[in-house]
Amino acid sequence: MKKLSFLLMIGLFSIVFMGCPYSAEIGIDMTPSVKIDEKLLGKWESKSSSDYAYTVTKSDANTYAIEKKSASSGDITSYKGFLSNIGGTVYMNVYEDGSTTKTYYFYKIEISGSGAKTSMTPVTENITEKFTTSSELKEFFKKNQINSYFFDKDADVYIKAD
Repeated sequence: MKKLSFLLMIGLFSIVFMGCPYSAEIGIDMTPSVKIDEKLLGKWESKSSSDYAYTVTKSDANTYAIEKKSASSGDITSYKGFLSNIGGTVYMNVYEDGSTTKTYYFYKIEISGSGAKTSMTPVTENITEKFTTSSELKEFFKKNQINSYFFDKDADVYIKAD
């Protein structure tokens, strides 16, 4: 019975954590330096699901405030995010606002010319390397972002709702 409970617990954790993008305790840049892209501000909805709505506002000159609102419960989760540019590839560094420790998640972000559509491709969770400085993390991304395995296969596409 204990073995079955243990296996069920392992299975549950596998499902819960499956699909999470790579995370680190540091951002790609030590401090946000890429200016806010006005095209990202506003209300967004996922193209594939209406479970959540996102509102992106300007927190400061280089940082976004992001609210994720559940359509079913009305619960709101707040995040902060900022952009990093590595050789022309733009990443969104995202962490939950107000948490005691910052855990950053990383997404390659592409914005349509009109600003009506944005795609965010998570950096794969299969990266096992750990980094102690932003410069080490940035160099690792620079070296590996050309490899197909570096990103999840599917991008999350968002449509401007306002």
